[in-house]
Amino acid sequence: MLYSLKRNKIDTILVEYGTHAHHLKSVLNISGLPITVHFHGYDASINNVIKSCNNYKEVFELSKSIIAVSRVMENTLLELGCPLDKLVYNAYGPKKLFETISPQFSKKQFIAVGRFTNKKAPYYTILAIKEVVKIHPDARLLMAGDGILLNTCKNLVKHYKLTEHVKFLGVITPEVFCNILKESLAFVQHSITAEDGDMEGTPVSVLEASAAGLPVISTYHAGIPDVIIHNETGLLCKEHDVEVMSKHLLLLLNNIEFAKQLGAAGKLRIKSHFNLESHIHVLQDVLCP
Repeated sequence: MLYSLKRNKIDTILVEYGTHAHHLKSVLNISGLPITVHFHGYDASINNVIKSCNNYKEVFELSKSIIAVSRVMENTLLELGCPLDKLVYNAYGPKKLFETISPQFSKKQFIAVGRFTNKKAPYYTILAIKEVVKIHPDARLLMAGDGILLNTCKNLVKHYKLTEHVKFLGVITPEVFCNILKESLAFVQHSITAEDGDMEGTPVSVLEASAAGLPVISTYHAGIPDVIIHNETGLLCKEHDVEVMSKHLLLLLNNIEFAKQLGAAGKLRIKSHFNLESHIHVLQDVLCP
């Protein structure tokens, strides 16, 4: 690796994930090059991961800059001992493709996209839609993705006799996601802090949906409230609060104009504060000051 760095005349190193930086710390130190470490989510939240990396003490010492993708993550890294002058907040930006979407709000349909994992708690989204269809039996929830909780969620849907209301799409392409966003009413994700501490960074699918002009119904979790402003660009509830999430779904079903208002405001906010160009510009400034 050191030979490759020298041969290719590398003058700075960006390490994705704090865990990788920890495992490469000896080589990174020997290289003598400026190091930037980009944290993303699990690496700054899962308790055992952080402990196994010695709370990133050596990573903070050898790095020139540390990138956090949410304000919560920023605070976590500070508490672990990251020097304030090394810490840079830089949330992700969605692909330009999503900014081109003009949502039609043509269906009583909600879309959820993401891995079926503990921190995304897809079962809570299913429990929320269960209450919604009692009042709006024509409402639908599309769930795209794969993961360890997929079969559990499918069984939950069968148990509550929701097979006509909840559809599992598997892994979908960005183009398919865009087409679904065009016709849907809102994007839904009930993110929580998992038992092992695992948390989101700033979910890219939330950024993409908001960039497309859809309101986001989600939780006060990790970087989500950095992006989504409650009652302005979406609707947020506390983690595990299925009852309030159900009410938020119903609110938009009963008031399409409010859904359009939230979506339009979200689209402007993403364009102004979380666009891909800004993300890349901050990254370039960090790597090449």
